[in-house]
Amino acid sequence: MLKVLKWLGIAVASLVVIVAVAAAAVLITGGRRANATVTVPDETVAIPADAASIERGRHLADAINKCVDCHRADFGGGMVIDAAPFMRLAAPNLTRGRGGIAAEYTDADWVRTLRHGVGKNGRKLALMPAEAYTHMDDADLGAVIAYIRTVSPVDRENPAKEYGPIARMLLVAGQFPLHVYDQIDHTRRTIVPRAPESDTVGNGRYLATIGGCTICHQANLAGGPIPGQPPEAKPAANLTPAGIGHYTEQDFFRALREGVRPGGAPIDSLAMPWPASGRMTDAEIRAVFAFLRSVPPVETPAATSSR
Repeated sequence: MLKVLKWLGIAVASLVVIVAVAAAAVLITGGRRANATVTVPDETVAIPADAASIERGRHLADAINKCVDCHRADFGGGMVIDAAPFMRLAAPNLTRGRGGIAAEYTDADWVRTLRHGVGKNGRKLALMPAEAYTHMDDADLGAVIAYIRTVSPVDRENPAKEYGPIARMLLVAGQFPLHVYDQIDHTRRTIVPRAPESDTVGNGRYLATIGGCTICHQANLAGGPIPGQPPEAKPAANLTPAGIGHYTEQDFFRALREGVRPGGAPIDSLAMPWPASGRMTDAEIRAVFAFLRSVPPVETPAATSSR
């Protein structure tokens, strides 16, 4: 019996060692993948200096690209994810103040960040919606960069990004959902042409694309599970006519301007950033509504949701 217990103890100890070594290997490998660098072609766009273009950049950053949702109204950044087992992530300070990145970022660095989801150091950015911004035309991209360069300096040093054990395991498994670099085709330009304002549907398509509607609502806008969200999270709404076909234009305005569904139920601003979307102009909201009315209807379970 003592001999059996001895060998059982050895087996258990060996198993513990094997599990510990395997866990350490996963964490180390995940850490390496988190800090790995990638290379994308350098691109530049014309950076305007006129007041009209800078104002266009301000409007895009505020109402369409929704930069302020993560980087704050002053663009000084702040904590976005604070879940240590998964990760801790702060949106960076985009200004020229202490702790900001603007002073050291070149035009090519900004383009790499916005079009490819890659930072100045060559590392993949997390939760940076470059999969939407990569479709912006050169003039609008340049306008956004021009505007960011004009914002007042903010002295704010945000904590560095930390990948916890869960994030590292997902990286090793190839299932980490927040590196947008992995969701972009870097081999070709995928710019969506900016339509003239007279082309209401085309203008709405452009705004919905660069505004990131397809990030949560899927490429066909039929809704479903949101990337990076837990399985129990409420799915994104079906924005095709099968989902919101009963919305009138007035209903759509109320949803984006007041955060209220047609039945009067409130819309969660953390799930759907209506406060930012509501700052679109009347013409832009009408254009997006016209575009959504034009897409093919897709019947899905999300059609019953009205987020």
